[in-house]
Amino acid sequence: MKVLITGIAGFAGSHLAELALREGADVVGTVLPGASTENLAHLEKKLATLACDLTEAGAAAAVLRTTRPDRVFHLAGASVVGTSWALRADVLRTNLEATYQLCEALRQHPVPCLVVSSAEIYGHVPESEQPIRESRPAAPLSPYALSKASQELYVGYYARCEALPLVVVRAFNHVGPRQGLGFVWSDVARQIVEIERGRIPPILEVGTTSTRRDFTDVRDMVRAYWLLLAKAQPGSTYNAGSGRAMAIREVIDGFLEQAACPIEVRRVSPRVRPLDIPLLVGDATELRTLTGWLPGISLRQSLADVLDDWRHRV
Repeated sequence: MKVLITGIAGFAGSHLAELALREGADVVGTVLPGASTENLAHLEKKLATLACDLTEAGAAAAVLRTTRPDRVFHLAGASVVGTSWALRADVLRTNLEATYQLCEALRQHPVPCLVVSSAEIYGHVPESEQPIRESRPAAPLSPYALSKASQELYVGYYARCEALPLVVVRAFNHVGPRQGLGFVWSDVARQIVEIERGRIPPILEVGTTSTRRDFTDVRDMVRAYWLLLAKAQPGSTYNAGSGRAMAIREVIDGFLEQAACPIEVRRVSPRVRPLDIPLLVGDATELRTLTGWLPGISLRQSLADVLDDWRHRV
C-alpha cells in the first residue's frame, strides 16, 4: 500500500510517517519548498518526499499523478492558533486553497483521504455541555479555527456532491516530541532547557494558565488517524481526543517537577492570546466504537519525552 502524507515534515506528519512505515506502507509526502525536513532526518532513507506548495493550481494533481497513492492523509497547512490573528490572510489562504486543490485532484484520483481538522472549530462551549460531541455546531473564535471550519465545508461538498471518499477528523490538542514553537508544551519546555543551560534567567514566562485542554500524545493521535481512514465511511466526521481536561498550570507543574533547577513562573502579557477558550474537551465515543482506539501513552511520559526532545535540540 502506498500512502501519501501532505505536510509530512511537520509535527504530526513525521509521527504518522513513522507509523505508516511500521505498518509496512510505502510512504511519500509533500514538503513546502524551503521548509525544514529535520523531523524526517531519521527516516530519510525509508520514504520519499516531494517539494510542493499545495496552494498552487495543479500542484496537488501533479503529486497524485506522480505518486498514485492508495490512501491520502492531509495534514499540510497553518496550525498555530496564537499567531493566526496577525497572519489571518495567510492562514485562510493556505488552509483553504490547499484543501480545494487537493479535493480537485482527488476527483481524478479518488482514493480514501483523511482531512485533519481541529477541535478549535467548536469555539466556546459551556462546561455543562462538555465533553463535546461531533453534532455540536461550529462556532470558530480565531482565524485558525475559521479556516478549519471552512475547510470542513469544502470537504463536505466534495464528499456529498462529487462522491469523493473523504473523512474528517477533529483533533483535540496533541503533544509530544518534535512539536514546534507556538504551542504551550514546546514553549514551556524550550524555556526550561534554556534556563537549565544558564542562557536565560530562571523565570518561566507564560500566558493564561487556567485554560483547560484535552491533551493526547501525538503518537496516539496519529494511530487514530490511521485506524479511521481504514474503517470510516466517506463523508463522516470524528472527534479524536482523550476525553480528559488538563489545566495549563498542571502542564507547567509537570515540567517543573522534571526540571534540573528551581524556576519561577511569571505571567507576561505578550504570551496571552487575544481570546482563549477556557475549556475544550472532546467526546471520542464514535471513534472508539468504530476502531477500538484508546490513548496508550500517559501525559507524564509525554512531558518527559518533550523535555528530553528539547534537551537534544537546544
